[in-house]
Amino acid sequence: MTDSGTAAASAGGWDFPTLAYLWDAPSRAIVAGADKLEALSDVEREQSVAALSQRVGLLAGVLDDRDLMLIAAVAVDDVYKSCFQELFWGQSVADYLAATAGVVVQELERRGVALHYVISNALGDADLHGMLTGLPAVFSAAGLFVVGPQVVALYLMEQSGQPRDVDAIPRYRDEGQIMADELIERCHRERRSSLYLHIDVDDTATDGALNVAVPRNRIPGALVVYRDEAPVQGSLMHAMPPPGTDWPARLLKGISERT
Repeated sequence: MTDSGTAAASAGGWDFPTLAYLWDAPSRAIVAGADKLEALSDVEREQSVAALSQRVGLLAGVLDDRDLMLIAAVAVDDVYKSCFQELFWGQSVADYLAATAGVVVQELERRGVALHYVISNALGDADLHGMLTGLPAVFSAAGLFVVGPQVVALYLMEQSGQPRDVDAIPRYRDEGQIMADELIERCHRERRSSLYLHIDVDDTATDGALNVAVPRNRIPGALVVYRDEAPVQGSLMHAMPPPGTDWPARLLKGISERT
C-alpha cells in the first residue's frame, strides 16, 4: 500500500487491516460504517467516502485473482446476511456499500471476471414485499444488476397498470421466470456482475427455477456464488469459480451435489 493511500485512509478514519471486516454480519459492520458516515457533514461525508473507496481499492488491488474472488464471494453473502440484522436502508448505507463491496466488484470486473450471486430462499411469513424492494436497492449499491422471477413479476404488474402486489406474483411468475433467465444469460455473456434473486413464501416456487442462474459447468469469466440456506450465522454459501481456478473444495461441494 502506498504512503499516500495509507494517509488518506487514516485521515478518513478507515484504518481496517483487511477487507474481511467490512461486511461482517454478526458485528453489524455495515450499520457501523453507515452510522459513521451519517454523523458527518456533506463535505466530510464526501471526503470520507472517497478515502474509504481508495483504501478498499488499494487492498483489493494487491490481492491475487483467487483471493479477490474469495473476498468478493464473502462480501455479497455477508451483505445478504446483514439485511436480516436490522439494516435500515438510507443514503449512508448506499454510500458505504458502493465504496466497499462496489469497489471489490469493480476490481473483479477489471480483471475480466463477473460475480453472479444467486439467492434461492423460501421466507415463509417474512415481509416478502419488503425483501423484493429492499434487496434490489442494497445490491444495486454494491454494484450488481438485480433480477429474478419475483422481481420481474412486480415490474410486469407496473407495466400492465396494476399495483405491485406480492399476492399477485403467482399470476406473473412464469413470464417473470422467462424474462429473468434471458437477462441472467445476457449477464453471463457480457460478464456483467449480477444478483439472481429467487425468494418466495414457499419452497415449491423454487423448483427448477435455477437451471439457468446456476449452471452445471463453470463459465469462463464468471464467479457464481449460490445460497439456498437461510441467511443465519453458521449457514453456508457455495461458489463456482471460472475454469482453471484453484478453489477450496468445501465451497465447490454444494454446487456439485445440487447438479
